[in-house]
Amino acid sequence: MRNFLLLVSLCLLSVIADAKTYYVSPTGSDSNPGTILLPFKNWEKLSNLMIAGDIAYIRGGIYYTPYTASKTTHCAIQNLTGTATNPIIIQNYPGESPVFDFSNIGIPTTTDPTALLVNYCTYLKIKGLRITGLQQNHTGTGISRGFELWNSPNCTFERIEVDHIGGSGFMVQDASNDAYFLNCDSHHNDDRWSTNSDPWGGADGFDVTGNVSSTRTTFEGCRAWLNSDDGWDNYNTDGIRTFKNCWAFWNGYYKDAGMTTMLPAGNGQGFKLGPTHTDKTTTTLRFMQNCVAFENRSNGFDQNGTPTTLYQIYNCTSYKNGGDGFQFQYYPSTPINHVFKNNVAYANGGLALRYIGANTNNVNNSWNGSVALSNTDFQSVSSVGADGARQSDGSLPGITFMRLATGSDLINAGTNVGIPFLSTAPDMGAYEFGTPIIVPVTLIDLVATEKTGKTLLQWSTATEINSNHFDVERSTDGVTYEKIATVNANGSSNTRIDYQSTDNFPSLGVNYYRLKMVDNDGSYQYSKIVSVNFKNNANTGSFEIKTAVVHNKTLQLNVSSSKQQPAAISMYDAVGRVLFISNITLQKGMNNVNQVITPSNGVYFLKMKTSDAMITVPLLNGE
Repeated sequence: MRNFLLLVSLCLLSVIADAKTYYVSPTGSDSNPGTILLPFKNWEKLSNLMIAGDIAYIRGGIYYTPYTASKTTHCAIQNLTGTATNPIIIQNYPGESPVFDFSNIGIPTTTDPTALLVNYCTYLKIKGLRITGLQQNHTGTGISRGFELWNSPNCTFERIEVDHIGGSGFMVQDASNDAYFLNCDSHHNDDRWSTNSDPWGGADGFDVTGNVSSTRTTFEGCRAWLNSDDGWDNYNTDGIRTFKNCWAFWNGYYKDAGMTTMLPAGNGQGFKLGPTHTDKTTTTLRFMQNCVAFENRSNGFDQNGTPTTLYQIYNCTSYKNGGDGFQFQYYPSTPINHVFKNNVAYANGGLALRYIGANTNNVNNSWNGSVALSNTDFQSVSSVGADGARQSDGSLPGITFMRLATGSDLINAGTNVGIPFLSTAPDMGAYEFGTPIIVPVTLIDLVATEKTGKTLLQWSTATEINSNHFDVERSTDGVTYEKIATVNANGSSNTRIDYQSTDNFPSLGVNYYRLKMVDNDGSYQYSKIVSVNFKNNANTGSFEIKTAVVHNKTLQLNVSSSKQQPAAISMYDAVGRVLFISNITLQKGMNNVNQVITPSNGVYFLKMKTSDAMITVPLLNGE
């Protein structure tokens, strides 16, 4: 078996005429054609280039701005027009982490620099990127922006992380209707140099302020923490805002590297929801469900003045904020105005709910008198881990913080608001009792080494008290994994496990391994990925792929086999979608294998496996 890279051009008609796949890499060049072997260097190169159906993969690594400290916009993704059925996609290459780092330019000399601007785009999806380190101009006459959205309707942004910006992390501006932010994080942003307002008072996690025209903006599964002003700020805007399953915490503070405690900074509202620009007291413009605001310097959920709109807030939790749990001081006198149902306010520095109108639909909340709260109502009141790594699917960390404990007064104490529930009635608060959560095993380390032609995995855990077993999974491309073994947990602490693979044929080249750590309740979490590079011929198998070509939508393989043997062949794309799986019998000698396929442009992987060998071949289509 040879360790080789086989690239063939699959001459197929694309489902979308002329749709292409592009690649960007820190080691590329913008004069390249943007293929996987000759990638672009800068994200901005994709502007004015991609069309509906195109996809661009941003390879992992550190990207620096090609501009100087005087540049106003360092990366403009603009003039990209997708469609509802064929969006334009820009995302991290599967399993890799691209970072746009501004440490190379120091202090900006322009007043309001932006790291990444999305402008005049539609039906664009951006996923899996991080933006960090754009400082604030030290004159204090402006603030920086990490991610800024202008004039771009129907766009989706998933798993975007913005941090350590000298201003706001995310900014949503005019004409960006129907923007959807999924599983995004904004943290450690501050404007300490500001002079035109109070220092620290102009850096929010998510900023949708200033009479912007954008509407129907949705945030789901997002987090905002350690922003010097607010987690979310919707000051002076009339658009519809929807929040689902979002966390706002530790806002109104700052914590520099090396500091052990947070220090006070700006306002510190968790969710600042208003005021509106014009009087909207007959219209509901703010919708919230299953959100949690905790340990912010001021209020958890805040109306923030007049003019106002109507608010619909269901199953939200406010815990240990410095001010009120829910603060809504302005409301119309008639008719029914704000709607609060199934919410929980506990251990806040001020009132549970302040200033609510007599006509408010305000029922089945923790402050309505039907429940008595204490720490024992919750599995945990410790927020440790809230800022930790997201789960493998991008969802929020699987911690027990503020989840209901067995016997809690909040169980079945809510009323039906259309959110699914598990028992006879909904529960109060952000989490339904009985909903599975992931309680991760804490790994101290995981290493992989080659030992006599096999893989030796060694790992240590801080605790396995609730652990059931570990599934050992392997991949030859870093994208698609298969389980090769199950190792029982010892159910103790400070455990070290040595596992040597029993397979005699890891593929030559890089083999990737990860652990699926499964708890007794069935919840699980994946470990980091480790790898071993097999360079010798100790595991030479009994077949070899000689050639691979595509003609008339048929994959044609020439395979040499040293014996008659069963084999499995499969083909899948870069994100793991299987195109086909087929079982065949190889005859001794040369074998011709034909398989009809219908992929569009992109990178694909062909895998052939027998009882003693496996080869995975990257196939490049459309380049």
